[in-house]
Amino acid sequence: MPKNIRLTRMISRAGDVAFQLSSLHFSDFYPTAGWRPDINAFRYDDRFEICVDLAGVEKDAIVVEVLTDRVRLSGDRLQPSPDCQDCRQVIALEIESGHFAREIQLPSEVEPDKVTARQENGLLWIVLPLRPARRN
Repeated sequence: MPKNIRLTRMISRAGDVAFQLSSLHFSDFYPTAGWRPDINAFRYDDRFEICVDLAGVEKDAIVVEVLTDRVRLSGDRLQPSPDCQDCRQVIALEIESGHFAREIQLPSEVEPDKVTARQENGLLWIVLPLRPARRN
């Protein structure tokens, strides 16, 4: 076997290992297999706001758990499909469905009992008031 073919295979395997390592997330929260919704997160003087892309997810299918230093989201999205009974071919199937889970580590503590959330145009907005600084 020529050296350049072996080298190409080694580079390919190294790339596969690098990709697998880059997708690891170390946390005490281990979501089950599924997809991860995209987020945008913002910090203000008095709060964090997190926007989660959950288009097509019913409100009662979303679980939000707020701890003082993190937010955990999980739930399920059904596969969107047409009502058509005589579909002949699936041309594209890119919208992820099934179970989802996501954990967002917060850089400051929040007040879990004061958190609010609203769903708007397929987006879940979570408002997390910051915990007041402790005075000694």
